[in-house]
Amino acid sequence: MSITDELREWAKGDALRAGMSLRTARDQALAIADRIDAEHEAACAEAYGNGVMSVPIALDESQWVKLPVDADGVPIRVGDVVENVVSPSIHREVTGVGVECFYAWEDGFGRYSQFDAPNYRHHHEPTVEDVLREFAANIADVLGGDDFKLDDNDELYAEYAAKLRLAGDAE
Repeated sequence: MSITDELREWAKGDALRAGMSLRTARDQALAIADRIDAEHEAACAEAYGNGVMSVPIALDESQWVKLPVDADGVPIRVGDVVENVVSPSIHREVTGVGVECFYAWEDGFGRYSQFDAPNYRHHHEPTVEDVLREFAANIADVLGGDDFKLDDNDELYAEYAAKLRLAGDAE
């Protein structure tokens, strides 16, 4: 039985005529209302975790919408910083969301624009390993491209990243 069905049954039972005090009837009704609120909050939290959020559509109304997802399938929320998949140096701070798109200020053009969410992924500050991978890729391009297969060697990057971190600590 759902909580609202329980509330309807409780109301149909006419608890006051059954000899229940007004205080007891009020406490029972408030307990049912509290359980409804708790279930609603839990459902909202679960929806938010699954990429759905409430957005204002008018001064006094809101609408639940499915958030757009980035190239990795991660929901994009207002305030996130994303980078272009093709040109990772292009970063945007999300100021609004739409259906499979987001909105952000476009600095180079001085305007507010709409962008396709699948063309972006969430930005993260580069790690030492990321810098080493980029360096290795650039060296491979200079020295002959496909002859240098270092992309799959995570242990090598981790080993040299640790050495670089230690060198930074000594300063």
